[in-house]
Order: sequence, then structure tokens, then C-alpha cells
Amino acid sequence: MDVLETIRSYGIIPVLGLKNPGTAQQLADALSRGGLPLVEVTLRNQGALECIKAIKSNNKSMLVGAGTVLSCEQVDLAKEAGVDFIVTPGFNPKVVKYCLTLGLPVTPGCTTPSEIEIGLELGLSTFKFFPAEALGGLEMIQQLCGPYQNVHFICTGGMNFNNIGRYLANDKIVAVGGSFVAPNPMIDACDWTEITALCEKAINISLGFSIAHIGLNGTNKEEGLMTAKWFADRFGFPVKIGEQSNFAGTAVECGNTKFPGKYGHIGFFTNSPERAVAYFARNGVPLRDEFKSVDANGNIIAVYLAEEIGGFAVHIVKNKNTGRGD
Repeated sequence: MDVLETIRSYGIIPVLGLKNPGTAQQLADALSRGGLPLVEVTLRNQGALECIKAIKSNNKSMLVGAGTVLSCEQVDLAKEAGVDFIVTPGFNPKVVKYCLTLGLPVTPGCTTPSEIEIGLELGLSTFKFFPAEALGGLEMIQQLCGPYQNVHFICTGGMNFNNIGRYLANDKIVAVGGSFVAPNPMIDACDWTEITALCEKAINISLGFSIAHIGLNGTNKEEGLMTAKWFADRFGFPVKIGEQSNFAGTAVECGNTKFPGKYGHIGFFTNSPERAVAYFARNGVPLRDEFKSVDANGNIIAVYLAEEIGGFAVHIVKNKNTGRGD
């Protein structure tokens, strides 16, 4: 199991201060039903390690990490409890090196160039950015990623349903974490149904699906241009001429040739094509790899679903308005 890739594929990690082993498994089940079979349990409460043991003993496939790890002794206790990864609030070289020696994935908190360089020297490239909002959020991260372009972050601290979409639309962000999907009052009340609903809401925000455009098939360049001008004449859209297709505004793509789909295709924006592909795979939605396009860095630009609907193919495309974060 590649821990970081698994976390990246969800984009959301519940970070919870659990204290009751008796309900820990019920909580884990609620998270899983909501589409988030992963959790970071902070070692701030006395019962945290017992909660980790309870979750892992009943659901070995659940990805469980220990957070707020401050010492090598805590690493040993967390490993004995069955954790899959370690998270530290700051950069403690002794703890980080110990985790690496044990082969235990670790994400240390790094918020300065000096800490990042120490982490890079140890072979790490993904770090925790905490407390994210208090330290300047995405603006600060963009500054850090200027000289360190291959660095990525998991952001915690101040994350909520109002701001996680902005973070997850940026490709420098592996994931966001927090208790917003399972607030303490809901855990105390054993409100598993509402926690499941909050997980589903978070996943929808992480994917950020929205209509991008409608694509209409054509047979040649003349027909493609004629179709684009038809929409331009009637709706005042500007025409943008391309090699394979022309756009009338941003809403209608007029093909110079036949794309997938009997009549054309429907394009959907997403915050992260990679995250969307993982989401489709988990839900048994097949894709057409032969029509997948990637950029020079191997990032997915667009990919078609294998299924068609109403004579139209469907594809997802990276929302360029959010940028690649570099």
C-alpha cells in the first residue's frame, strides 16, 4: 500500500482526537460508508492508541495514521497499535529518521525553507502544513513552492467546507485534513448518519465536478467552423478557431472531425483528474484509456468515460481556472 498515493486519491483525511475505543469502530464504519476509509487519530487523548487498535482489529483495510507524534517512544506505541503512517506537527529530525528506519511512512510538519530542505535531504517530498490558515494558507504555500517545485503538502488547521475546495483545486495540495467531517459533538452523540453525509459532501467538494462544455461532432473543418459561427451569430459568443475543433465562447465545442460519442460529448470540469480517476475506479466506472491525454509532466488533462449516454460521450477535464499550482 502506497500511503501517500492512497491519501492523494481521496484528497480528504479525517483528523480526529478519539478517546473512546468502544465507539471507534462505529465511527470508522461511518467514515467508510461516506467514502473515506482512512483516518488520522491524534495522540492527544489517553484512549487514542486503544482507538487505533479497535479500528485496525476490526477493519484491516482501513488506512489509519497516528498524528501529533512527538517522540520515538510514541512511534513505537503507534506501530504496536497497528498504524499505517505517522504524522508529526513539526519537524523533529530524530523522530522522522526513526520512522524511516522502521520503514514507517511519515509526514512531518514543515513550514519553512530550512525544514523543507532537511526533509528533502532525507528523501521526503510531501509535508504537513500546519496550521495552514494561520500561516498564510495557499499564498504561503505558493511562495514555498517557487524554489521547491517538487514539494507537496497535506494541509490541516483551519480547514472547513468553505475553503477546502480552493485548497484541493491546487495541485501542490495532496490532501486536506481536519475534524470537519466528524465534529466532536457528532461523535459524542454517535450521529453516524450525519458523519457519513459530511464525508460524502467533502468528497463532492474535493472532486469539484461542474459542466465545462458541450461538444458537437463534425465531419470537416468547414462544418466545424460553420457550427461555431451559428452559435456566435445567435448568442454573441466569440469564436476561437482550433486545429481539431472550434469553440463558440467556452460552452460549445464544434468538432472538425468525429470525437467519441454518436453526436458529440459532454465535458465536465474537475479539481483533479487524477483524483476523479481514482474515484471512478473505486465506484466501478470504466474509462477509455485510449482517449486519455496528459501534459508534459504526466498530469492528466482529460479522459473519457467508457459509457455513453443519449448519444453523447462524457469526459472529464482539468479546470484550468484553478491552475496547476506551479
